[in-house]
Amino acid sequence: MTTRLSRHSFGRSPRRSARRATRASSGLPAARVLRLGTLALAVAGLPAWAQNAVPATNATNATAAPELSAVTVSGGREVGATSTRLPLTPRETPQSVSTVDRAEIEQRSLLSIDAVLRGATGIHVSFYDTQRPLYYARGFQITDFQVDGLPTYSANTNQEFDTALYERIDIVRGANGILTGVGTPSATINLIRKRPRRTFGGSVALSAGSWDFYRGELDLNVPLNEDGSVRSRFVIAPQKRHSFRDRYQEDKYALLAVVEADLGRATVASVGYQRQDNDPIAGLWGTIPRFAADGGLADLPRSSNFSPAWTRWSRESGTVFATVDHQIDDDWSLKASYNHTEGENFSLRTYAYGRTTSSAPFIDRATGAGVRLYGAIGGGAETQDTLDTYLTGKFSLGGRRHDLTLGVSSLRTNTRTDGYSSITAGANAWSYTIPDVYTWDGTAPEPVYRLTGARTEQRTRQDGFYASARWRLTDELALLTGARVTNWRRQTDNFNTAGAYTGTTTPQSVRRETSPFLGLVYDLTPEVAAYASHTGIFNPQNFRDRNNVPLDPVQGASNEIGVKGEWLDRGLAASFAVFEVEQDNFGIVDNTRPVGSLPGGGTPYVGVDGTRSTGWEL
Repeated sequence: MTTRLSRHSFGRSPRRSARRATRASSGLPAARVLRLGTLALAVAGLPAWAQNAVPATNATNATAAPELSAVTVSGGREVGATSTRLPLTPRETPQSVSTVDRAEIEQRSLLSIDAVLRGATGIHVSFYDTQRPLYYARGFQITDFQVDGLPTYSANTNQEFDTALYERIDIVRGANGILTGVGTPSATINLIRKRPRRTFGGSVALSAGSWDFYRGELDLNVPLNEDGSVRSRFVIAPQKRHSFRDRYQEDKYALLAVVEADLGRATVASVGYQRQDNDPIAGLWGTIPRFAADGGLADLPRSSNFSPAWTRWSRESGTVFATVDHQIDDDWSLKASYNHTEGENFSLRTYAYGRTTSSAPFIDRATGAGVRLYGAIGGGAETQDTLDTYLTGKFSLGGRRHDLTLGVSSLRTNTRTDGYSSITAGANAWSYTIPDVYTWDGTAPEPVYRLTGARTEQRTRQDGFYASARWRLTDELALLTGARVTNWRRQTDNFNTAGAYTGTTTPQSVRRETSPFLGLVYDLTPEVAAYASHTGIFNPQNFRDRNNVPLDPVQGASNEIGVKGEWLDRGLAASFAVFEVEQDNFGIVDNTRPVGSLPGGGTPYVGVDGTRSTGWEL
């Protein structure tokens, strides 16, 4: 059970009850959250902000405040930056859209992206183990994550995002090639950072729960001058927890610091720093065997964990970001955003097999024998630079007003994988036989390892130009068109133990790849709309075939039709969608070749045409 001493910051009225929070399979004790009271540093009626909103006029300083055309969005539900960069509400977007705002995050104590996605329509969350979540939508894994509309996903530094830093989370199901350039037809998750407000305010929240779960949140908004034209926001959320699993514990903290300023009457600039560190100890790697050698259930206790206390998987990531938003006139605005991210990771882990690494661990229920541990080690670092600039506005044609967005984006990622002395094979190979799994206390000798100095560096470069438009054909019917042209390249450089360059693995590149988008939205009533959309799919793969040649990118299309409605000033929403996804050259394991048969130990893959997924969402 978790007890939470909390607040309803920035003028939100206290809730008298909270819905049951979702319990994550990793052991996060988020059940039965109890609100005991309010610790508010200030009570100020500050509305939720849309991502692209310009500053509202301060009533007490009306003559000095910028006179900008405010973008007012009830509940922070504007999602144009997620799907097409057009100023669209969820009802106007011809794709399935969900938004989890700050009020819902606090009411349900959704402390991580795992908890948010567990309650999202059409999203399935599962775990390899305690530290490796898997998110799926429409039959495919979700790999497209954004922060403030800029790509941020990394397989090496994925942080299981802490929600304390974000005002809302937008989920667009289906392909999103216009903004991501590359991606899958599953979904795009866009996390919108908290932004500074013009008046002083803040909040403190304390949580405590089962298995020594302790968490604090401080959210402080401070104007830096009298009229709030220069303002700041600071958020920090430390967390410590143990688990029902033996020896497992995790320290985590998330931090956000932002300064925002009005530069003249039509320009807003911001700069900030965001960080999240995760440091789990004795995290489970793999699964716990269910069956014994005699075919019956192994009947292991729920607390079973095959990881000694010296195993760990630390991940840390920090991002410096800056934005400039300029209102050109009443119709047009220009925005530029930049992120620079640096992350590091290290893992020392164990996993269980039977007597050999090719046999399953079948347990003798009489003696507890039958499980052998093997070790693995890895680590590295990553840097990522993302730049996005776009112009958006309205224009008149044929007696009607239409919307247009033009943008360019650039992404540079450098992923370094460090070489360690092997603990899986050779003279330093490590393994340990558990004498009795029913009485084992986690004691095992720690393997000896060292950095060798060898490394690989994978460099990915992506540049693109995109355009999207909403054509108002009639009062009820809108046609949405868009396309992105992408240049993409990836290569891996190898370095020996002396740090000398030894060669480049076969590079992959794609030039002038076009990802189209087409949609129709018809207003059946002022509250209800029917829609249809078609989106192109382009997704480079990090797989190689039996000849060690990189597979060509996955290509295909995602089609969707549906109906959606909004009522009570968008306080109530409903939707129904039917979708079909078709992909060619989808990579699967080549079963005609042995696992690990490629140079360097890789497993060969083969591209398959005609991959198809259909379904519906309500």
